Amino acid sequence: MQLSENVRVIITLMRLPYIFMLDFLCVLFIVTFQKGLYSAELVGLAVLTVSLITAGGAAINDCFDRDSDALTHPERPVASHKISPAGAAKFSALMFFAGLGTSFAINSVAFGIVVMNVVLFIVYPRVVKRFSGFLSNLVMGYLGATIALFAGAVVFQTINVDSLSFVGLIAGGAIGLNVLKDILTLEGDVSIGYATFAATRGVRVAAVVGALFLLFSVITSPLPFIVGVVGVAYLFPIVVWGVTVVVTAVPLLSTPKIENVRERLRLFTTYFPYIVGTASVAYILPFIIWGA
Repeated sequence: MQLSENVRVIITLMRLPYIFMLDFLCVLFIVTFQKGLYSAELVGLAVLTVSLITAGGAAINDCFDRDSDALTHPERPVASHKISPAGAAKFSALMFFAGLGTSFAINSVAFGIVVMNVVLFIVYPRVVKRFSGFLSNLVMGYLGATIALFAGAVVFQTINVDSLSFVGLIAGGAIGLNVLKDILTLEGDVSIGYATFAATRGVRVAAVVGALFLLFSVITSPLPFIVGVVGVAYLFPIVVWGVTVVVTAVPLLSTPKIENVRERLRLFTTYFPYIVGTASVAYILPFIIWGA
């Protein structure tokens, strides 16, 4: 019983669903950049690296956020005392060291991206989040966008226009969602002194800014198609994403209240798995027929 409980705690600490989503995106980007799947070993190393670094980042974040999580996410392992802060920190360090090792085996550019991410994952909850809420949102946007940069580095051994063309799409979505989610954790963040955008500028301004970043994600989403890294197949999931964002973000521009933010995000998170599934099928089938 104790072993199974420990396994459940570790799985929760790792944010396994989030890892699966990032692993899927990593493979999808690699397949897109390669115009196929040509190196199972390389893809395996990339997926393992993403899994390890994401798990380490989640654990170290829970370690530093335990006081805030006690109010806003009391079910999380550190906040609920199912694992000690020191235990979460040791697990995070193990994941980071292992992820650095697997990325080093890929190439120097991929390793450099991972080194930067590890530094940011450590600095983010310890320094950035405590002193600058909006900067922390920008950092999370960058960390989200690195899934495309990392996959590009795996394939091209450099950062080029192909991988950079996805940055606006991913970073805009990540920044917008983080700004909006900070509204829902406002009470806990204020109680421990986190200077989030909602805490410093108010809920109304934060709701509008979060919505605008989501819309920025939609505006920049055609860039990969414009630069030629993707073709017709890409337009299908982007339409799905665009409709989802518009339905989520536009109402917040006219009614930027915390109740509306909570309702929009609830709908978004409820249907997001179905959105990802629909978008994936809408991309993969045309990819098979016409190519990326």
